[in-house]
Amino acid sequence: MTATTDTADYQSTKTFESAPGAVFDALTSAGAITTWWAPATGSGAAGGEITIMFGGQEVRIRVDAADRPARVRWTVLVSVPLPDWAGTTITFDIASAADGSTVLQFTHHGLTPQLECFSMCSAGWTQYLASLVDYVDRDGGNAFGSAADEPAAALREHQADAAS
Repeated sequence: MTATTDTADYQSTKTFESAPGAVFDALTSAGAITTWWAPATGSGAAGGEITIMFGGQEVRIRVDAADRPARVRWTVLVSVPLPDWAGTTITFDIASAADGSTVLQFTHHGLTPQLECFSMCSAGWTQYLASLVDYVDRDGGNAFGSAADEPAAALREHQADAAS
């Protein structure tokens, strides 16, 4: 096994058919977050906190910025299921494209290949960001615990391994 020296934060770019305001709304509403990511409560306004539950385990996020419609920035305060997340920041930069679509540049600052959870977490973000697009553009979503949720199964396996 070789050690990695890659320190790049996890990043992804997604394109939406919907306007930037619709993407912003999906990132700042606990009800919307529940549909595309995981059960959530709290306030998505700047200075608010959102609590997200993964199989009964809390992830608490402070909303550092909610600048409609261009940017949302979160800091992870507590992450019971994935302790590596505590102290990381997540940014959603939202912009209109020339063709009328919306482009989201997502960065999870601090989620790097050195972290034990990187493979599982990057697979999770791949699914949940696609779920965000589905929610915004098609009123869909594939949140944590849904029938097709592979990251939830991976998290349960990770937790079982950690407990043994």
